[in-house]
Amino acid sequence: MVTDLVKTYHSVSDEQKAMFGTGKGGQEVLGKCPKCGADVVRGKFGAYCTGKCGMNVGKALGVTLSDTQVKSLLQGKKILVKGLKGKKGSYDAYLIPESVQEFSYTKDGKEIKGFQYKFKMEFPPKKDK
Repeated sequence: MVTDLVKTYHSVSDEQKAMFGTGKGGQEVLGKCPKCGADVVRGKFGAYCTGKCGMNVGKALGVTLSDTQVKSLLQGKKILVKGLKGKKGSYDAYLIPESVQEFSYTKDGKEIKGFQYKFKMEFPPKKDK
């Protein structure tokens, strides 16, 4: 069946491609970058902006985010992130995107710069034991 389809349809129109919401290289578009407006897609090392503006959307406070979480953040919605690490162990928190902020750090003598979300944090109610 697949062989017959390939023989029959030699190309796919842009309109047909758009039906599947794919970005560059056929990746699923997770949303629009809050910094530059380009598509955000999932890559080998996490979600990234195809506009190469330096916006980091694949991680929050050291935790790799799922595609569903990234989509929600890009829509301005709060997300529940489990397993954040603190001095007293791990904890869960709701992260609410407030704005975009610049960050920088030095790695192997090179300064790395980029942009990330600035979050407001809310904690879920504690469960009685």
